[in-house]
Amino acid sequence: MKWADARRKAEERIERFRIKGTPESLVESLSGGNQQRLLLSLLSEDPVLLLLENPTRGLDLESAHWVWKHLRKYCERNTSIVFSSSELDEILMVSDRVPVFFDGAIIKDVNADETDVQELGRAIAGKMDDQG
Repeated sequence: MKWADARRKAEERIERFRIKGTPESLVESLSGGNQQRLLLSLLSEDPVLLLLENPTRGLDLESAHWVWKHLRKYCERNTSIVFSSSELDEILMVSDRVPVFFDGAIIKDVNADETDVQELGRAIAGKMDDQG
């Protein structure tokens, strides 16, 4: 391993991803937000698919917006992002399409701009209306 190159790359990613740490910092010594930024910095530049679970859990609003701004850049390069979140507002804000699972099956599949938090909440609870 070329340690000088590795250090240079680490320093570049620390700056680019605004990670509050150094190349010597242990991952567990970083805050949750900085750990998430670190994980983003390790992603390939051109993945075909990203599967994410609660990508902004525990983050303040500014950090959450930063994460989604970064993730949207992947979409611009034709990466598909599939994610789950307990935050319905977040789902509606960043998704194109929202499938809702209940009892192991998709019971609703809608465009994000054609639904709202209340309708999603009912579907998540397994309560389908005449439109669903």
